Amino acid sequence: TALRICSDQVVVDLRSALKELVENALDAGATKIEVKLKEHGSEALEVWDNGAGIAQSDLPGVARRHHTSKLGGYGDLGKLTSFGFRGEALSSLGGPSP
Repeated sequence: TALRICSDQVVVDLRSALKELVENALDAGATKIEVKLKEHGSEALEVWDNGAGIAQSDLPGVARRHHTSKLGGYGDLGKLTSFGFRGEALSSLGGPSP
């Protein structure tokens, strides 16, 4: 349905995974972001930041597909002020993995 969020169409390769993780850090108010790649990212990709974590109340949905706590209805789409949905696209980040 139109209500489903298809985040797995966004994260399709290492570049898009890195982009999403950095945007998540920025959305979380990070003032420091550290990116580490092992074997140019083919072995590991690590993003560390000092931003705010995921709210306790949002934890039950963090790995669910087509889910976000940021939208309650269509009207919320015009009110978004973030790049993405911190932690709530975890299921899609596994897609590019070998």
